[in-house]
Amino acid sequence: MVDNICMVDHEVKVPLRWSDMDALQHINNVATMRLLEEARIRFMAEHADRPGATRVSMFVAHQEIDYVTPLFYSAEPVRILMRVTRIGGSGLDIGYEVLGHDGAVAALAESSMVVVDGDGRPSPIPADLRAVLDGLAGDPVPFRRRREDARV
Repeated sequence: MVDNICMVDHEVKVPLRWSDMDALQHINNVATMRLLEEARIRFMAEHADRPGATRVSMFVAHQEIDYVTPLFYSAEPVRILMRVTRIGGSGLDIGYEVLGHDGAVAALAESSMVVVDGDGRPSPIPADLRAVLDGLAGDPVPFRRRREDARV
């Protein structure tokens, strides 16, 4: 059970596809990662792609996910609550709370992103992007392994 999740209220709704379901009748783990990718792209496009903003390239350096409860197919889109959980010199972390159609937490996740230059080397986060990211900051993702009282 996940208690006291404190997320900044940035919600992205992503539709499920029937083909996201696996033989066990829940949304497959790979499909869940695709949902996170779609939410991340929409989140960054909404908040960071502004007229006059410095354009940057990023890549995913690390992803982590805790599956909390099965996510079942629904015609209703999945709600993904998001926030920036860390801002570094050239990288940032984005936290997610995936909610099923019944409102139950299905997964907690985090993606570590790195800003890169034209040669693919880490590059400092531009000041204008950093200012936007600061406004999207929230609490760390409460992964089970990070909580002292975790028992699996």
